[in-house]
Amino acid sequence: MTIDEHLESSTNVEIYCEILLGILRYIPVRNYKTEEEYKVILNKNLKFENLTDDLKFRACIDLTEDTEYAISDFHKNGLITGIGSHGEKYLRLYGLLNSLYLQMQSVIELIELFKIQNKKAIKKELISLPVIQLRNKIGAHTPKFEVKIENGKNTFESYRLTQTSISKWGNGLTLVSSSKKLEEYNLQPLINEFTNRIEFYLDLISDKGINSLFPNMSEHKEWLIYRLEFVRRKKTAYNKV
Repeated sequence: MTIDEHLESSTNVEIYCEILLGILRYIPVRNYKTEEEYKVILNKNLKFENLTDDLKFRACIDLTEDTEYAISDFHKNGLITGIGSHGEKYLRLYGLLNSLYLQMQSVIELIELFKIQNKKAIKKELISLPVIQLRNKIGAHTPKFEVKIENGKNTFESYRLTQTSISKWGNGLTLVSSSKKLEEYNLQPLINEFTNRIEFYLDLISDKGINSLFPNMSEHKEWLIYRLEFVRRKKTAYNKV
């Protein structure tokens, strides 16, 4: 398989994870005598603040990539596969929703590590995405979901997911609130909206990492740039379809 075939078969998020892992792998660390000195120089060259931030960086890369596998599996197989049991569709639904939430959290941590501007506004935007709100309502705070009301006081709602509304692709997921309001969600477009925002911020992080940490052209920088330009072309081509 050629490099282009490999990248073409990967999701955009997976390519960004490859870029970030390349940044960690290729950042130069020289003139150290001990493991402690290596850690100090590594985190300094990454422009991180703490001695364990390189480990947090790697954990965020792995988490983003691992959750992407779960999200990709939904796009391929949906919530219902050949098993056909009630338990499977709940496992896949709750697993999917929490994978989205975990991926969001890992990207927020990457934004913090790379000091991307407007972190608070970005975090607020991501948390407000409808699919994350859906996750909070049926995958985390189902019995006690905090609702903000106009007078500044908060109240709480509980939610019930109607079993009959769970379809293979999550179309028409229906929630009933404790105030007897119905809410309906279509999973695929909500996930696509989420992924578009995640890719946007992973692009910002990757771009900043390459340009701030690799100021001079090198074989390693070319390796990183090639993948960044590839995923950008891939996104542009997709948006034109």
